Amino acid sequence: MYKKLTIIAASLAAAVSATAGGYVHNSNQNIAYLRNPAQNAVIGVQGAYFNPAGIGFLNNGLYLSVDINTAVQQRISTTTYEPLAYGVDNNGKPYKKYVGKSFVPVLPHLDLAYKHNNWFGSFHFGVISGGGKCDYANGLGSLEAPVALVPAVINRLAGTQIITGYDVDTDLVGEQYNFSGQINLGYKISKNWSVSAGVRINVINNSYNANIKNIQFQYGGTMLPAANVLGGVISTLSGGMVSAEQGAAMAGGLVADKELDAKQSDVAFTPIISVHYKTGKFDFAARYEFNTKVRLKNDTKVNTTGIAQYEDGKEVAADIPANLNIGGTFSPRSNVRLSLGFNYYFDKQSKQYNGDTDLNDKQDYLEHNAYEILGGVEWDVNKLLTLSMGVNSNTFGFGDEARYISDMSFSTSSVSGGLGASIHVTPKISIDLAVYKTFYLNFAKDQADYGGYGEKMYSQLAPMLQGLAAANPGLGAALAGFNAESMKIPGRDEFTRKSIVAGIGVSFAF
Repeated sequence: MYKKLTIIAASLAAAVSATAGGYVHNSNQNIAYLRNPAQNAVIGVQGAYFNPAGIGFLNNGLYLSVDINTAVQQRISTTTYEPLAYGVDNNGKPYKKYVGKSFVPVLPHLDLAYKHNNWFGSFHFGVISGGGKCDYANGLGSLEAPVALVPAVINRLAGTQIITGYDVDTDLVGEQYNFSGQINLGYKISKNWSVSAGVRINVINNSYNANIKNIQFQYGGTMLPAANVLGGVISTLSGGMVSAEQGAAMAGGLVADKELDAKQSDVAFTPIISVHYKTGKFDFAARYEFNTKVRLKNDTKVNTTGIAQYEDGKEVAADIPANLNIGGTFSPRSNVRLSLGFNYYFDKQSKQYNGDTDLNDKQDYLEHNAYEILGGVEWDVNKLLTLSMGVNSNTFGFGDEARYISDMSFSTSSVSGGLGASIHVTPKISIDLAVYKTFYLNFAKDQADYGGYGEKMYSQLAPMLQGLAAANPGLGAALAGFNAESMKIPGRDEFTRKSIVAGIGVSFAF
């Protein structure tokens, strides 16, 4: 009997888990993007990232641009799950909002370009993904939900509301950085055509710290250590065959603190090719970035969560998807430029680690690849001032079931707008100012069995329940309808974000 009862602790402890991660691409690789995101066919020093082939149409010389962005972001998820009503801080509500806050005071970029006759080259440095810390001070629904499920299950087994509430301290802090250096070399093959090829070096470092601790249950109107409460319940359910002290020891694993302290790193290479065609008032350009194989290796100090993804020394896939970027610019007047762009990301061909299967196949959950549509306008008011503005529409292919995302890792389709100015201090020195605001759409993910916790719990509890029924025939009525289907409790996550970026930069022509 003791052996069978320990399954309670082992099975439910496995449900109290956390995952974190997700690749986020930073497109704001120059202040010019904040002013006008349609940079795919630009001719300028910022082309070191956006359009390397366009460098071939600059005048001979050396060009330098440096800038600093400041970004503020919130990731907001609202979880609706009936057992959350047991939370003593949830005021009886079966839903709760969780907010992850990120503030990046300094996000630097550098562009360097050199043109000599038909030959040219460029260098770009920036943070391609991540760039800061996201802090969920109150945890997440997927951290709290399995704790909330325990009172619901125990009360059903006991046939009464023996546990009337719970309290738990959860927190999650994630940091992601991809520092990249991009080198391109090119040749202007005619007055209309130029081509370029290069490579981006990605130095990736991520870190995750998570805690689930101090779990308490409300019993008889008093908050008590969860292990003590469960010890008494186990003793009662066993018909006194197990003492409360033995039950508390057995339940220790069920409600034990969980901790994650893990770092991940890799160095990866992205080949890049680009082409630019110029004729009259029109410019057309295309850039293709090949799929980048990324295998993040874990350096884990603590992992008591039971999550295989963060096992020390394990390598998990987090490829940077190949992407095709095309654009055009039209100058109806010498001082006005209209620009359009289209970016397509081959996400479904980019391998990602899947915690459900422990394989690198998460990309199979996507319904279609992501894409962006961009547009903008620039106006040279006079020799001293250029004004610009633009928009960007971003669409993801998560599909109705949205199995690819979770509250640990998500983005949503969005529409962004930017505006700014370039102040030409001298013919060779310009100062750029800009702000870029993103409006994220709401996206909901419904699950018939939230997190799969109900079905997983039942599959591991079933042997123990059979043992309890044999030892205590009085439990027969309580267990009559206790099956995998009845354990499923539906839930919903609603996702959105808030984001604004501002920046200042300076450009030089030598």
